[in-house]
Amino acid sequence: MRTTTRWITALVAAVLLGCTASALLVRHEYREAKDRRDLLDLTRGWDRPLDELRVPDDTPADGVTGEISAHGMTLSLPAPGEVPPTMIGYAVLLLDEGGTPPWSVGCAATLIVVCTDLGDGYTLLEELDTDNSDPATTVRRQAGDLMLEARVPGRHPEMVPRLRRLITETHVPDDAELLRYLRPDGYRTDWS
Repeated sequence: MRTTTRWITALVAAVLLGCTASALLVRHEYREAKDRRDLLDLTRGWDRPLDELRVPDDTPADGVTGEISAHGMTLSLPAPGEVPPTMIGYAVLLLDEGGTPPWSVGCAATLIVVCTDLGDGYTLLEELDTDNSDPATTVRRQAGDLMLEARVPGRHPEMVPRLRRLITETHVPDDAELLRYLRPDGYRTDWS
């Protein structure tokens, strides 16, 4: 009798273990498939390789939001150590035929921006407070037909080294990192 009870107990445990493992595997495969669909949906406007979209090395794991379009990627990230945090705009933008980023002020707009060559391909843009612009401090660097840009609202000359570092020290994000920045809570593709 004890042998039969042990055998039944072992059989039940094996069946439960098998069912649990199968359920976990199905759930993992579902999550991976959903992540792939979401990433395709969130990056569908960008028709170039995703490895051209670099992110700053010291991008915080939390508090970052962003989007990708046909023009590039924009991220909004909190500056560490500041309460409330100053939000820094970071972007990788595809340049237009004129060599300027879309929907962005260029150095030719001398009435609203003062540009300073920082050397090594870096440019500081100090946007003025005018009728059609708010003050901002921006550092840019051209990389082929892309422009890397870090920007903070207001006049912040003390932030220039940090902004420069954000566009210098970058890496290609993996899919999970991109999803963390691009996918808002509760996001659903049309088919998920």
